[in-house]
Amino acid sequence: MTRPLYTLADNFELKGIWWLPEKPAGQISGILSFDNEKKISLELLGSFRQLTSLGGRDLFQPQIIHGISDSGHICTLFKNIETNTQLNFPGIQKSIIEAQYLFIGKHFQTSDEITFPSLKISFTNLENWLTIRPFSLEIPNNKENKDWNLTHKWPSEFTAKLVEIESTIESTHEFYTGGNLITDAIWKSKAFLQITPNDVKHFQWYWGMMYDLCNLLTLLIGETTFINQVKALGDDVIIGPDKTTKENIELFFTQKKGLINKEIHPFEVILPFPRISEQIAEVLSLWFKKAKGLRSVYDLFFGTFYNPGMYLQFQFLSLMQALESFHRVTKGGKYLSNDDWKPFRATLSNAISPELNSGHRESLKRRIQYGNEYSLRKRIGELLESLNEKTISRLSPTDKYFTGVIVDTRNYLTHYDDELKDVALKNADLYWANQRLKIFISLLLLKEIGVQEELIFNSMIENNKVRQIFDN
Repeated sequence: MTRPLYTLADNFELKGIWWLPEKPAGQISGILSFDNEKKISLELLGSFRQLTSLGGRDLFQPQIIHGISDSGHICTLFKNIETNTQLNFPGIQKSIIEAQYLFIGKHFQTSDEITFPSLKISFTNLENWLTIRPFSLEIPNNKENKDWNLTHKWPSEFTAKLVEIESTIESTHEFYTGGNLITDAIWKSKAFLQITPNDVKHFQWYWGMMYDLCNLLTLLIGETTFINQVKALGDDVIIGPDKTTKENIELFFTQKKGLINKEIHPFEVILPFPRISEQIAEVLSLWFKKAKGLRSVYDLFFGTFYNPGMYLQFQFLSLMQALESFHRVTKGGKYLSNDDWKPFRATLSNAISPELNSGHRESLKRRIQYGNEYSLRKRIGELLESLNEKTISRLSPTDKYFTGVIVDTRNYLTHYDDELKDVALKNADLYWANQRLKIFISLLLLKEIGVQEELIFNSMIENNKVRQIFDN
């Protein structure tokens, strides 16, 4: 199989001609630059706008731009905005357009046409999570036999039919070869997760599925996961008598990767695929089924992975919000029903002294409004009670760690009450608290998608990184 020309980790340039789909005759020379962490930028020796419109304050945002590179790459730029345009002496016009997405392999006429029957994604460390070794090396064991034998065996793959999203998700692999076979030879196996819905879906639908899968892998691996390559299937193409194939379309977009995590070894993975292989369909089904209700938890929790430069205090508050939100979604957390609480709320509100100024009275009424909800301390206590004693004893360094010092630290960082200043965690202690909170939330999320707590715990304590956190 031919090795892909580019991945989302590459930076590259494409020189070619570019035009608007509604004006195919208005072709302009330009250079497309893909910077994998910053932007997709098209620098044109000209402009798609007339000279009379230059200098105006209106934004020029063509939804679709077509192009073809000098090496034959067919390109569609999607969701574009002109960021700069100028007219230089002696009348040479230039403009710069930035795009959110680049498709290589097809020209789409409109946004509605960007649909696919299937799409597959390569993620960082996906092969290590799958824990599959497709290569084996036979080393000569005596002087007479000098042949080294390297063999490739196609990896086993899984298929999961998901009723919740009316789709099938399966693992697939591609095998690439290269080298001049004189001084070097290159063999490479690459894993993908392929999404095939029952009906053709728009790109934006795939976009949501793709990032939910990315978050799930981050949870299972325990390290920030990024998307490395995206391939979509298009329409049928005739390649010979009674022979057709699907268009192969590659998608490019930027990712704010920050500190890119290194490739990790399978034994560093929190919960490798072989441990949940028999229930992978259930795990995937529950992950997507509960995504809508747990969206706030996903955003807060995984945001701490994808923003490594976040201050410790902000990371801590995000994790605490994620815990509180998880309890609210999964357990509720009200002492009385809303109807039963109403008369008590009215009584308490009416009891506020009229001698207080209006601002003070309204502040107290707002506090009474939430007086029926569990405190954070009680919410965390209930979440801890959902775990067994063996897990809690390793997760919590002291009996009242989470319901005591952790809650006090959250209250201090929220209100900066001087009474809590001395007991609030700081510096290294705050760092290790964040790591314990990540493990706590990971446990809860993994249990929520059907993984047995004992399996999670046993897998975690075999992980060097988790053991280091427990020891601190």
